[in-house]
Amino acid sequence: MVTRSSAQSRVLTKKSWSIIRQNRYLLAFPVLGFLCSLVPLAALWIPAAVCFLANNNVAGAVLAVLGVFANQIVISISGGALVAAADAEFANGSSSVGRGLGRAFARIIPLIGWALVATVVNVIVGLIRGRGGNGAADALRNLAAAGVLAMWQLVTFFVLPHIMLEGSGPIAAIKQSFALFTQKWGTQIFGGVRIGGMVGLVTILPGILLVVLGIVLATLDSAASIGIGAGLIVIGVLLFMAGALLLSTMRGIFSVVLYRYAKDGSTCGDFTADELAGAVRTSR
Repeated sequence: MVTRSSAQSRVLTKKSWSIIRQNRYLLAFPVLGFLCSLVPLAALWIPAAVCFLANNNVAGAVLAVLGVFANQIVISISGGALVAAADAEFANGSSSVGRGLGRAFARIIPLIGWALVATVVNVIVGLIRGRGGNGAADALRNLAAAGVLAMWQLVTFFVLPHIMLEGSGPIAAIKQSFALFTQKWGTQIFGGVRIGGMVGLVTILPGILLVVLGIVLATLDSAASIGIGAGLIVIGVLLFMAGALLLSTMRGIFSVVLYRYAKDGSTCGDFTADELAGAVRTSR
């Protein structure tokens, strides 16, 4: 049975996908972000792993946090560029990868500030989650960490639009994002933004399942099963990455659409006011 919530998510996702099809260059921003994120992986996270293996936990932790910060800077720049380009497309139908990146680098200081705040939150969430274990306490920590992260992602949904389109600093943008959400949808927000569910079902979830199946097959004592398992792992990883990049693009575009609607009631693209009003799950 198709629920009203899933039907709304499907409509919002399809219309966001339509915008991407008309402006395919928008996909370049998360792709560039992903490729550039490999730099902190090689420069900081791999050495951090080596330090942890050598029981040099302090140096490993420092390198790991620096890696998270560097990765957040990359994500902030690529996300800010996507927001700027999408907004320009909605405003006058003209932008490009170069223009989007140019606007992002013009706001590099507040974007780095936002990356720093996001890094601190990620570290706090990691501390709440702990190092793993067994029993109810571990499950409660994971649940609390997931809840904090979900709420953080929701109330900061408009941070990049505020930084890129209004010239706000990171702290002011967080406050404005939270205020805009509560002003438009109230404080009884319990879920998230209804977009991208179909993307997860057809790409991310199958990708995870293929990786798990591939790992199982790769552990069997058979050359054929190992080869098939390795192939499934590669396909699963590629499918997962494609879905994650597409979802990132959709959410970046939709953050502009929903921001404009929440701010002054205007609609962008083919979205209607009713669809945007129901884009956020609340308990009402």
